[in-house]
Amino acid sequence: FEQGMEAIPILRKIIGPLAPRVNYSIKWDGLEKTLGLSSIFDRLSFDHSYISGFSKQWRGNPAGGQRVEAERINYGFVPLLGINATVRQFWKGDLSSTIRYSTSSSYDLNIAARNILELLTQELSISLSYSRRGFEIPLFGLSLNNDIDFSASYSMSHNSRTTYEVNQLETNPEGIPLEGTTRTIFEPRLRYMLSARVNASVYYRYTKLAPDKGGSLIPGSTTNEGGLDLKINIQ
Repeated sequence: FEQGMEAIPILRKIIGPLAPRVNYSIKWDGLEKTLGLSSIFDRLSFDHSYISGFSKQWRGNPAGGQRVEAERINYGFVPLLGINATVRQFWKGDLSSTIRYSTSSSYDLNIAARNILELLTQELSISLSYSRRGFEIPLFGLSLNNDIDFSASYSMSHNSRTTYEVNQLETNPEGIPLEGTTRTIFEPRLRYMLSARVNASVYYRYTKLAPDKGGSLIPGSTTNEGGLDLKINIQ
């Protein structure tokens, strides 16, 4: 690259029209009324937003002008789709759920190395929670008020890195994959309160890390965890 050369057209050659310049955000509450679902949902909302940016590193030249050292473009939908829902009544308790899907990209142009590094991230997350208060279960001739809380979360995220050699954009537009991984996490939790003095909670957590087929420096792994916590307050 020549000193002072504007390198942003090279980045645009890769990402094309995928990165609009205007950031925006959309949030729609009261969706249950608009769709006529008020008999099912207490609250239903939708959100969607887009963010983007551009930065440049440069040095001044004593002889005049500038020398560009690096440039960066980033953009993403965070989230592309977001839904929040609260069910009006479910098994005499409160049930709510959230779904979000986000995707983001960044492109770093290194002038000295004459390459472009692409970072891609995609993430899906789903959460569910349920609670019920004051229901009675006969036990040993007694009728005790009980509370229960249940939650479950699931997430899957994919991250990858690809490098593009500027001199090979015509012959190798797909670039060279460096590494990529997909992380999956699933975690349900249950908390049960038999009385003010007795409560128990149990959880399970599943984590899986899978490298991309194209190769990755990070090995794959699977982890299973679980636990039980019992508390009895004696006074």
